[in-house]
Amino acid sequence: MADAYSYALLVELEENNIPRLKIKLVKYFQSKKSNGGDCEVQYENGSRTAVLRFHREEDRQNVLKKERHQIHLEKGVVNMTVRLPEDETTKGAPSDECVQNDDDAGINIPSGPDEHTPAVEFQTEANTGADETADEEKCSTACVLEHFPEKLEKEYLEMLVENVLKDLPDYTSAIPRFTLEVFPQSAVVTFQSGKENTEFVRRCPQNKRFAMKGLSVRPLEVTKQVLVDDTQSFGEDFLRIYFENAGGDVENLVLNEAEQSATITFEDHKAVQKIMKKKHRIQDKEIRVFPFYNSLGKALYGKDKPSLKLPAAVSEPIDDAVWKYLNHDQSAAETIRIHLAKIFCNVNLDHSTVCLSPQPSLLQEKNAKAIVKEWRDTVKSSFAQALSKIKALKLLTDLEVWDESEKKIRQLLLHEDLVVVPDKATGILSVVGLVGAVNRLEPTLSDVVNKMANRAKRGKFSITEEMNVTQSIYHILCQNGIVDQVLQVYPDLQMSFKKGSPNLMATGLSDEIFAASKVIYAAMCALIRQNLKIDTFVLDLLKDGQQEELTNEFLTSNGINAAFQINANRVQLIAGSEKDLNDAEEHLGKLLISQYIDVEDSNVLKKPEWQNLVSQLENADNKSCMRIGINSTPQQVVVSGHKDTVERVSSEVEQFLMQNAQVEETVVVKANVIVEFMKKHDTCLEQLKDKVVVNFREKAVCLIGSRAIVAECMTVVQDLVSSLCFENVQVTMPGVKKFYKDNKELFVPTILRETGCLVQLVDDTSGAQRQVPKPVYQIQTPDGVEIAVCKADLCSYPVHAVVNASNSNLKHEGGLAKALLIAAGPQFQDECDKIISLKTQLMAGDCVITGAGGQLCCKKVIHAVSPIYDKAYPQKPSAQLKRAVKGSLELAEKHNLVSVALPAISRNQGFPLDVCANTIVRAVKDYCSDKYGDNTLKTIHLVNNDDSAVQAMVAAARQEFGNLLVSSSQQPLPFKTTSSPVKQAGSVALAPNCLGQVQTKEGLDITLMKGNIENATTEVTVNTVFENLALNRGAVSNAIFGAAGPQLQVLVNAKNNNGTFGEVIVTDGCQLKSKSVFHAVTPPWGNGADKILSVIFKECLAKAEKMGLTSISFPAIGTGNLGFPKDLVASILLDTIDTFSRKKQPKHLKKVMIILYPLDAPTIKAFSDEFPKKFPSATGVPVPSSPQSTGPFSKVVSSPGMYETKMGSVVVQAVTGDISKETTDVIVNSSNDDFSLKSGVSKAILDAAGQAVEAECQTLGAKPHTGMIITQPGNLKSKKILHLVGKTDPVQINKVVKDALQMCMTGSYTSVSLPAIGTGQGNAKARQVADAMLDAVIEVLSQNTNGPLKTVRIVIFQQPMLKEFSNSMHHREATAPKDKSWIWNPFDKIKSLFVGGSDENPQKEEDFDIEEVKVDPVSFHICGESQAKVNSAKQRVKDLISKDQGSICIKDDDILHLSKANHQRIVVIQQTTGVSIRINRQQAQASLTIEGLSQDVLNASQEINEMLKSMRNEEELKKKLELVASVADWQYQQTGHQFQSFDLMANFKLEEAMEKKQPNVKVTVQGQEYTVTMPKGPATDKQGLTLQIKRIDKLKGEDDIPAVWDPMPANSASVAITLNAGSPEHTEVLNLFKATCPRNIVKIERIQNPGLWKSLEIKKRDMELRNKHQNNERRLFHGTCVETAAYINEHGFNRSYAGKNATCYGNGTYFAVNASYSASNTYSRPDAKGEKRMYLCRVLTGDFTIGNQGMITTPAKGNVSLQKYDSVVDNTGKPSMFVIFHDSQAYPEYMITFV
Repeated sequence: MADAYSYALLVELEENNIPRLKIKLVKYFQSKKSNGGDCEVQYENGSRTAVLRFHREEDRQNVLKKERHQIHLEKGVVNMTVRLPEDETTKGAPSDECVQNDDDAGINIPSGPDEHTPAVEFQTEANTGADETADEEKCSTACVLEHFPEKLEKEYLEMLVENVLKDLPDYTSAIPRFTLEVFPQSAVVTFQSGKENTEFVRRCPQNKRFAMKGLSVRPLEVTKQVLVDDTQSFGEDFLRIYFENAGGDVENLVLNEAEQSATITFEDHKAVQKIMKKKHRIQDKEIRVFPFYNSLGKALYGKDKPSLKLPAAVSEPIDDAVWKYLNHDQSAAETIRIHLAKIFCNVNLDHSTVCLSPQPSLLQEKNAKAIVKEWRDTVKSSFAQALSKIKALKLLTDLEVWDESEKKIRQLLLHEDLVVVPDKATGILSVVGLVGAVNRLEPTLSDVVNKMANRAKRGKFSITEEMNVTQSIYHILCQNGIVDQVLQVYPDLQMSFKKGSPNLMATGLSDEIFAASKVIYAAMCALIRQNLKIDTFVLDLLKDGQQEELTNEFLTSNGINAAFQINANRVQLIAGSEKDLNDAEEHLGKLLISQYIDVEDSNVLKKPEWQNLVSQLENADNKSCMRIGINSTPQQVVVSGHKDTVERVSSEVEQFLMQNAQVEETVVVKANVIVEFMKKHDTCLEQLKDKVVVNFREKAVCLIGSRAIVAECMTVVQDLVSSLCFENVQVTMPGVKKFYKDNKELFVPTILRETGCLVQLVDDTSGAQRQVPKPVYQIQTPDGVEIAVCKADLCSYPVHAVVNASNSNLKHEGGLAKALLIAAGPQFQDECDKIISLKTQLMAGDCVITGAGGQLCCKKVIHAVSPIYDKAYPQKPSAQLKRAVKGSLELAEKHNLVSVALPAISRNQGFPLDVCANTIVRAVKDYCSDKYGDNTLKTIHLVNNDDSAVQAMVAAARQEFGNLLVSSSQQPLPFKTTSSPVKQAGSVALAPNCLGQVQTKEGLDITLMKGNIENATTEVTVNTVFENLALNRGAVSNAIFGAAGPQLQVLVNAKNNNGTFGEVIVTDGCQLKSKSVFHAVTPPWGNGADKILSVIFKECLAKAEKMGLTSISFPAIGTGNLGFPKDLVASILLDTIDTFSRKKQPKHLKKVMIILYPLDAPTIKAFSDEFPKKFPSATGVPVPSSPQSTGPFSKVVSSPGMYETKMGSVVVQAVTGDISKETTDVIVNSSNDDFSLKSGVSKAILDAAGQAVEAECQTLGAKPHTGMIITQPGNLKSKKILHLVGKTDPVQINKVVKDALQMCMTGSYTSVSLPAIGTGQGNAKARQVADAMLDAVIEVLSQNTNGPLKTVRIVIFQQPMLKEFSNSMHHREATAPKDKSWIWNPFDKIKSLFVGGSDENPQKEEDFDIEEVKVDPVSFHICGESQAKVNSAKQRVKDLISKDQGSICIKDDDILHLSKANHQRIVVIQQTTGVSIRINRQQAQASLTIEGLSQDVLNASQEINEMLKSMRNEEELKKKLELVASVADWQYQQTGHQFQSFDLMANFKLEEAMEKKQPNVKVTVQGQEYTVTMPKGPATDKQGLTLQIKRIDKLKGEDDIPAVWDPMPANSASVAITLNAGSPEHTEVLNLFKATCPRNIVKIERIQNPGLWKSLEIKKRDMELRNKHQNNERRLFHGTCVETAAYINEHGFNRSYAGKNATCYGNGTYFAVNASYSASNTYSRPDAKGEKRMYLCRVLTGDFTIGNQGMITTPAKGNVSLQKYDSVVDNTGKPSMFVIFHDSQAYPEYMITFV
């Protein structure tokens, strides 16, 4: 207590003689008046001080803060002073009348109404003043005694109370001052005053007697509740109002309907006192009210406690038999008594009317009143329940057998606790006992009584009657339990069959027989009947049999609970249930069968031998009740009966039909020449003609006759074929085939006459198998199925099976079907007719298969019935077409065929061509997907012979499978062979992304490939996850999660919330193509991580095998953020797979795919290096020791600020610079989502392009778009600007670059410039961006090898990034290509305006070779009787052909300048005439050699000479056109437009017309012919439309020609002006000449040619810009002769004449540094007067290098540079001569004539 009240205060009192001061102190300091709270008071009477101890420090402080403390008395006030004690220990604990010592811990007055453990309340007398009165009102006058012993008498308690009170002053026991109410376990003592009660409570613990009994005492609380008795007539509202009026406000009222009372709670306890002082009458009825105490749970009644009366007894009559049983079985009676005693009831069983009386103890119960009220109903219910456990069985017994029945029953109950109560007067024997025992014995007892009665009755009244029930039906009824049911009811009824009677006989009482027959007949009617569904021929046999015999033999004897019911019209099965019926029908279907045997030859059925065989077989089996049946039609023979017999007989019948059928067998020979030879020597086949019919066909000899005889004759023919000699002779000479056809009539007979051998020309050069035509599209699926589109004839297509687009009756009446019929022969239609005769008619989409034969190159033909297209309902025919395609492929696979060719099925049945193609290709793809990994069909070709169908198939295939390249090498497909192709290492055609492939000895396929793991199609995809199993972390996991969908994370979390390293969690694949996903929890690289990784790989493989899965895909686990060394991961994974294959030898797992991310070059390299080390026999991987790369780029070359390479014909450049200044067709801008970005590259482009482009971007960006728009270029120099949404992820960058390039392809743009996307504000790594962009370039260019795009430039603003792009380009280059087509010789980007096509499109060195059409070897088949004769024939064939061969050689250097068109024409000449043309080049001389038949060689040489002549004329015309264009520019103007230049030809015509002063000339403008009025127009077309024209003279201007020139004569293009000797100009030229040549000069002429001079000046300015210096011109000498001088003066130099004098350093125009060199007679040949001529020239030598013999153009400045040298020299250190290859680079300035 001290611990609880530890905050002390000292109270100093002004007075100390105040009665009950301690109580007043407690009340004051616990009230709000003092600001105090819960406290204890220590006070000694008479003292001036008291000690307060508060429970809370807060209360103590509040009391101290109050300045003044007073207690108001009835008269006056007590003032108090409060302060803290000097120490916390209070000395001398005072005592008063309520507290005896300190241990009592003082008096605790509750501080509020919520206090649950109130202290003792004191009640004072009224005359102590107002405060005392209040105290008395709150003090209790009663207390509770608790913890009673089990038995404690009330008298003892009264004495105990008196014992406690005996020492009180004025107390005498003679005058009771208390009342005592005793309850179970407690008692309440009520005193006259609170003081007495308080004193009693204080004294009780001190009383020894009280303490010995272990009692406890507590004051009874002051209550606010009363209990109102007998309230059944009043409602709640009525009572509430009444007691509010009588006492005070009612807080709650609760009615107790069971006790007819109400408990009322007042808001103030004073109301209770007020109520208790009154008597209450309501409606003239006295109502008693008692105080109610919650702590007691009851009211205190005092002396007025109401007394209850016991309820009246109840009488319940019971069955006499039951009453006797209870009197007999006392335990049962006692059980009832005990049961009712629980509800205060006594049971009297003295009479059958039982008396149920209440027990007096009932009134002692707490709720006695409620119990009394319900007692009667409760007792009656409980008694009835007790009796329900006893049953009296009433057995009506025949009096004739009464005694016997009673005796029998008593014997049965001898050991049972039951009682037999006989009542013979009523004829009832009662058996009484517990319900369970009676129910258990009731059937037996009833049976005994009934049997006794029936036995007596049966002897008198039994009869015998016949029932119309057969034995088979009776058997069914027995099996179904019907008979047993009848006998259970009538056990004495006898039923049996008498010999000779088919019906059932029944013996018994008439009632029994009647009832039994009624049940049996009802059961018979209820039997299920069903017509037997079985073969018709079997039914006919059954109709002829006896149904009872058939039932017994086929059903009953086999345990089948069913029977036959047979009449003339039908055969039915009868059974008791559907199951029995189905079992019977299923059993009969297996036991009784018909074997249908196709009749190959119906004529066999007409033979007497056949009739004898049928009769013999039908009569052979007489043991069975059903004989065998043999029925025949022209198409079939049907054998019916018992299965065993049918199988045996069918075998005999089938053998007979087969051996006697007429067949056609073919002996296939190697070549048709053997057949022709046998025709001419048919004497050897004479012996066969009496037995069989002999027909000769293409490459075959056919024998027709009965099968047995044909088989014998086949051996004879085969022996004959084997005895002949055959050889295939190949002659590789041009024109052989044409020679043979022209001379066949003489050629063949000559050899036959001279050698005795027959010779035939064959078109197929292989002689044994045909070559598959080169496909226009080809793909190989990952599991090795080749899908191709070809243009070819299906009739000659070499595959195992071709598909025929047929009709429903297989009549081949047109189109492809008719062509196949013609090629196959008539037996083709016969075989189809047999199918129709068996199957009547086929439905659309159905497929059947037949043989091929004849000239077809396939083994089988699959006939697919073509559906007819319905525009209104296209879904159905499309589905039928798809079914036809898939059915054809499945049929091919079923017959072990490896290759199949399909046409455009249903194309001629109304299908739109694109719909037809798409449906067929989609069906092929679905078939391959369904059969993935298990497909034995390895080749599927889509073959058509018209271009439109082929193009449609290609488009559909590209849509489904993508743009894939056609394989360059074509292997012939195997056909007409029964052996399956074996897959050899190295021979497998690999998919484009395949890096390597191998198959282990155990048959496990391992494939290394590039790709995205989320697209894997294997059954299992392996994923790598962190410990928290979050799938959105890590590149691999995030990719898989994105493809699979959010459900994948749910499945992982359902397995576990966290994973442990090395654990593999298996889930469903969700939206992935894989069936399952293995999530491997992988640790980061560190100590022991490699071992965990090895365990993961092993676990994944083991799980896949255990789950029966066939394929699994692994990513490169750990090579990314986890930090594993890439080569280590490759080694561990490959080692684990190899070990798994060797040790586990998997039965299910057959394929392991390792899929590497395409942009992860280091990982790809690590795995590519490791794969061949682990598997040396692997295909598709580079040999590790080889240093060469096989990348798609040619060698990368560099120049300042640029790296350059080529892929095919496309130039790929990475340059530094400003992309807004690019001149390509398209400039790519990397922008934001609405194309409004104004920062970085986008800002530079938009600023340079201008406001119009920005506005266009704003307009297009606001519309829906695909992330890419195209605008006009604005102020840029490109044709278009392509704006795309920029990306920072390398994968997304790769995609947008591919889309941009593809758009350029679609728009036919030739060049494009792209920025380094994402490297600016996107902060993407430059190397990753470079890899992504270049991979995109490679992919697009590889898919569009002949596209319009020729230049791709990646423009990089930041100089340091160029190195990263350079490294990426080098990584993709081919360092040592073997194919010349990969060598890139660049050309100058700036084309000359003033020279012919020879330099504008120069022939490169590697282009000089004209494609020589390979001479296909022509095959001759030779057949003879001996090898010697065949050898002789071979030699004679070669001699005859060689005799007509010829050859011509054309030597002309212009051959080197032939255009590509000329090259193509020469190829056509070879193809059409059969000649062979090849080019030869020895040093500077070129020649063409033509070989072939003499006349063809002559014709080809004439055409080629004409070609060379035409080429020279065209070259001359080009020079004229360009020369005129350099002089004048003629332009025209359409109305409303600006002037535009005419094309070169129109410009030439106009200039020529002006020079010739023609009045008009016709020209073509934009395809329309105009007549131009010269010289100033206008130009008028046929419709009268006019164009304004004008001429611009390009030679006008002060600087156009030298100032020293004389005026040009009118209408002259050139003029030679003789210089005056001694003039400065003459002296200058003279000195230059004399410096090295001391010859005498006759004259010096200035050559004035404005056109040539202008060309030189323009070329010079161009060269200065390119070379970035002005040291490009030299004055050099060139020797000439009088014959060519005039031409040079007029047209300039022409390198076409190179080689005329010398070509030591190239085939160009030579110029000497020294005049002495050119003065040689070799170069300056004297004329008839002995005068020689030499030019002093202005030559643009520019940058030069050493020259070589045979050069036709200058070499490039670098290995793969676009820039070329301008000239070549003999010595780069000190050149003495220069050679130029561009005619406009030299001007003949002065002609020096000397001697």
